[in-house]
Amino acid sequence: MLEKLTAADLKNVFRLSEAAWSRIAGDMIDPIDSAYTEGETMWSGHAFGRWLATEHPGLAGKGPLLLRPAPTVEPRYLGGVYRTPEDDTAVDAELFAGLWRTHAGVVAVVYPLHGRIDAGRELLDVHDDADTLVAVGYAYDLDGPGLRAVDRDRPDLVYDPSWAQLAAHLGTRVPWWPGALRREEHLTAWRHGDEPQPVEVITFPSWEPLYALARQEPEGSPLRRACFTIGHRIRAGAADGATEEMENLRTWEGSAVGSMVFPAVPDPADPGLAEVATDDVVGAGLAELCARTDDLAVECLEQVSGWSGAEDLPYGGTFEVTRTAVTRPAAEWINRLRAVPPTALHRVWEEAYDTVGTFVDPATGSPVVAVKGKSRSRDPREITYIGRAPKRLPAGSVLKELILDEPIWVRTGDGLLYPVPAMDAPGLTWGYSGSGPTTLAECVGRLLDDGGAHAVTYDDDGSKDEPGLRAYFRLRHERGKRISRRELIRVRNTP
Repeated sequence: MLEKLTAADLKNVFRLSEAAWSRIAGDMIDPIDSAYTEGETMWSGHAFGRWLATEHPGLAGKGPLLLRPAPTVEPRYLGGVYRTPEDDTAVDAELFAGLWRTHAGVVAVVYPLHGRIDAGRELLDVHDDADTLVAVGYAYDLDGPGLRAVDRDRPDLVYDPSWAQLAAHLGTRVPWWPGALRREEHLTAWRHGDEPQPVEVITFPSWEPLYALARQEPEGSPLRRACFTIGHRIRAGAADGATEEMENLRTWEGSAVGSMVFPAVPDPADPGLAEVATDDVVGAGLAELCARTDDLAVECLEQVSGWSGAEDLPYGGTFEVTRTAVTRPAAEWINRLRAVPPTALHRVWEEAYDTVGTFVDPATGSPVVAVKGKSRSRDPREITYIGRAPKRLPAGSVLKELILDEPIWVRTGDGLLYPVPAMDAPGLTWGYSGSGPTTLAECVGRLLDDGGAHAVTYDDDGSKDEPGLRAYFRLRHERGKRISRRELIRVRNTP
């Protein structure tokens, strides 16, 4: 590392003799402020390397390759290679490496496609065809995406060249792709001098399974339009992000854009755009998707859940109930569950846990899975039921009673018990001064006014202030406490 080096370190890194050091010591650059070095005299190795190359080029040839003066060269791009993680390496990332012939050997510029990388011995082991390796990071330094380099003849010395230094050694501007445009087939086909090409964005979660399923469905069907709609949102967000990232670099004062070239732009041809649907159509389509059982439906639901959580699904946030020390309302809920064959939404959970049963809550229609040994710190035989809260109760419902539990329950005028309407976030709880009691107060206030009101979301403007309920839910009530509608109205109206 070259961030902070003593005089002895500089001599070693740049292989300077005592005689050479004596010649340059009189006009050295200023050291780092001693407040940042605990009083020790130290220099930035990168600043020293740039200074040495400018003021004493005859000595700079002994330092790290990309910090040395670069001769004028013609760019010689040798092509790119795509590599996946191997079991016998320590590099757990998919990589693309562009190989360049330089005056001092082959320089591999390495871009991660999945995972994160750093320069060092491990990456040199993967790219044994390179003399110098440059890892392109996701995080930004002062002039753009961070670069970290290592030379094969000094594998323990990792340094940070600038984009200008790298470009000088390659003899041309360096290609850079936003992460969303690092598609394997484009990367490996790219050649120096190519015009920018439209590339379909890569996203996490992925839009591609959603489009694949949509194309199998009849035109105009809710499921087809729902998959295209969610897929388009994912795709458009990534495309806008990639475009913005490149535009920021073009306009960012002091950025490395003068030493970079952008070989790709997001592909504007999006077939999903023409079939974007309204929220009610999306809701109907996703309800159909949840009820399917095929593998592609499971994969699609994983992508939808990763994109927006419960926001787009027909059911709200998840909650858990264990058989150990189960409360009376939770037992009532468990006992009414009806066993059913697993649907796609059940299977999304099944893949993460040891599932012992799949159910549906007949009151809400939402899926429930029973899993064994969910918590490693508890009895491995313990059964946990994972369910989804409703986003809203049936139209015309009247809140009769609230039960403070995990989850919080509500009983309606017809005697039915429901998990209180909730999303994955914001959370609903009580017993402290924070956002949980505030959200619960807003939720209960809504239900008192309209038993079929939607759960509170982050998009709500928070204008429905409930000071009486908020103060009440900040108190440390015992778990299991039942609060009648009359009491909730009294508390609500308390100044």
